[in-house]
Amino acid sequence: MGHALPLGAAGFAWCSLALGLSTAGVMNAAGSSVILSGTFFYGGIVQLVAGFFALAAGATFAAAFLTAYGAFWLGYTAIEVWVAPHIVSTVIASAAPGTPKAAIAAQAGHSVVQALGVFLIAWLVVTVIFTIASLGTNAVTVTAFCLLNLAIVLLVVAYLGASSAGAPVTGALHAAGWVEIVLAGVAFYIVLAELANETLQRQVFPLFPLRHQTAAIGA
Repeated sequence: MGHALPLGAAGFAWCSLALGLSTAGVMNAAGSSVILSGTFFYGGIVQLVAGFFALAAGATFAAAFLTAYGAFWLGYTAIEVWVAPHIVSTVIASAAPGTPKAAIAAQAGHSVVQALGVFLIAWLVVTVIFTIASLGTNAVTVTAFCLLNLAIVLLVVAYLGASSAGAPVTGALHAAGWVEIVLAGVAFYIVLAELANETLQRQVFPLFPLRHQTAAIGA
């Protein structure tokens, strides 16, 4: 019987790579919006559906993190498309008459990044739980979750430490982007290992199980 892990993990890996390139500053702000189609369809919907299939197959751990991060990517898309612009428009509408446009823009930007920081703190809690649970799987999966924790911490530092004008801490933001790129590489390796080991019917790409006779986490 096939399992849903490679399907969902590929979506997560793609989104991590795309967002990492954007966060690290490799892509410009205008061009970065193109990744939203991927975060919605591949990272969001496909990963969410994969999680439901994993749940039906009885793979609780795979189902939990696939559906969780599928919802995360859908939420990220909603923030970029609707929530952040809504915050900005609310700040503009509530500004006192005569307030300089630059001051309003700074307040709006600061409100957005502060909200993102709080949003990511909640996801850090979820990720720590998954990281602890992953200790019963394999070393590559644990590495992926540790990198994800590090990326989220760096993003929280970047957003909550933003200037009064709403500019994130550049060093922390770019560092988070590079960590996301490395995370994507690890996630893509998991996808490759799961698919290639199954089709070739031998362990070509090891995942290094952390306990004896550990079944694939998506099985």
